[in-house]
Amino acid sequence: MKTISLLKAVLTQDMNMFKYKTTSKKKANKILIPILLFILVATAIGSYAYMIGKALHPVKLTYVMLTMFILLVTILTFIAGIFKSQGIIFDSKDNDLLFSLPIQKSKILLIRILKLLIFQYIYNLMFLLPAFAIYIYFEKPHIYFYLISILMTILLPIIPTILSSILGYITKMISSKSNKKRLVQTLMNIIIFMTIFMLSYNMNSYLENIATHAKSINEIITKIYLPAGLYINLITNYKTIDLMKILLINIIPLVIFIYLGQKYYFKIVFNSKESKISKKTKQINYKKNPKLKALVIKEIKRYLSSPIYMMNTAFGFIVILVLSVALCFNDEIINNLILSQYGITTNISITFIYFCMILIMISMTSITSSSISLEGKTINITKSLPIKISTIMKSKIIFPFIIELPFIIISEIIFFIKFSPTLQEAILIILMSLVTIAFQAVLGLIINLKYPKLNASSDTEVVKQSMSSTLSVFIGLGISIILIIIMIKLNKILTIPGQMLISLIIMILITVILYIILMNKTLKEYQKLNA
Repeated sequence: MKTISLLKAVLTQDMNMFKYKTTSKKKANKILIPILLFILVATAIGSYAYMIGKALHPVKLTYVMLTMFILLVTILTFIAGIFKSQGIIFDSKDNDLLFSLPIQKSKILLIRILKLLIFQYIYNLMFLLPAFAIYIYFEKPHIYFYLISILMTILLPIIPTILSSILGYITKMISSKSNKKRLVQTLMNIIIFMTIFMLSYNMNSYLENIATHAKSINEIITKIYLPAGLYINLITNYKTIDLMKILLINIIPLVIFIYLGQKYYFKIVFNSKESKISKKTKQINYKKNPKLKALVIKEIKRYLSSPIYMMNTAFGFIVILVLSVALCFNDEIINNLILSQYGITTNISITFIYFCMILIMISMTSITSSSISLEGKTINITKSLPIKISTIMKSKIIFPFIIELPFIIISEIIFFIKFSPTLQEAILIILMSLVTIAFQAVLGLIINLKYPKLNASSDTEVVKQSMSSTLSVFIGLGISIILIIIMIKLNKILTIPGQMLISLIIMILITVILYIILMNKTLKEYQKLNA
């Protein structure tokens, strides 16, 4: 009972994913958006499951669709766990409190793992529920399918979460032994991200002709990941021995991990908090900076001090840089990764494709959607300073340019050298980059002011689990897709530079409108914030 009470307390503090401040007194308004987002994502995933199931059902291989989704969820759980384990297991702000209490080491580590698992369940259900529903629609299975599937849903995240926690542990261990812990940790995360990205290259080619090679795909997946094979055996030909195997394969590694992990968990956490004091004394010179510059520097330091903040917002411009370099060696990479799955041929201008890629990736990179929430209790100090709120907002708009522009400029220079677009096209690409960064910066601030999360116990809760960061990415992606659709519709009456110019003008208008809203209406929300 003590473990359950402790877990409940930790979840109340750290797992308030959809909790946000709102002026509305109706509880329905507070949960409506999360439910709608869940339904939207689940519906989109369900449409893919239906297409796969429709192709497999006539040959009585619908279960292969479940196998593929189980593998997909396992991979996503592993990837998410690598980054979430940093904030949930190692960097949670209530570590000091728990360590001071007379609680067993294994119990503290256990509740951390359980908390991470519960968080994984929330996302896994968006993928598994549609897959189960489609399988039920086609096969009308026996009642034991439902019971076994519920069990599988509970067990599925355990192994990938343990593996990702071990990798997160190694990253933390290496960084804790360095004088520059944050830098080492961030570099390790970037290496992991790049490895995953490279392994994903040509992934679409492995999923072609599913109906033709369904049995082979199922055999490969079940050999690679035994729990998936045991689950399929249980729903197609139930055997008690398979049920015992799937339970033991998941529970035994968890017990071993908790037993061995408790010996090193505390040491890693304490080492990461230690600060080494240099024996050499240095004279400190204080330099007075203008207010705006000082605020920008503060924002950048806060950004660089949080590996999870950096990694979660670095996706867009790192992908742009990687693809720009990859294009120099293989100009078909965008077609192989993105276009081919939609049946789009390569006769589309590479400049147009690159322009769209820049638009989408920057629109999905929302740095400012967490910047206000990450101020936490210090927001009261900032508000008390003799600085206009408009100046504070301007500093938050400027600092994404400093973070993103180096990557964007290098990427675009590489592209310009390789493909030699016209001067007009090059200028339009550069302008769209600048305007889109400004658009996402202003949009992120407006949404973060609307849905702040000032009492979060860790950066992970703000950056990866807040309504603000989720909405900023979805809205940015939605607007970029609308602009691309408009350009495609104008294809018959305008040249490519003309299409690019129209989308640029629309983006400028949207950004200006959002900026006016921020400076005239939303600033009042900042004044009302109180941690």
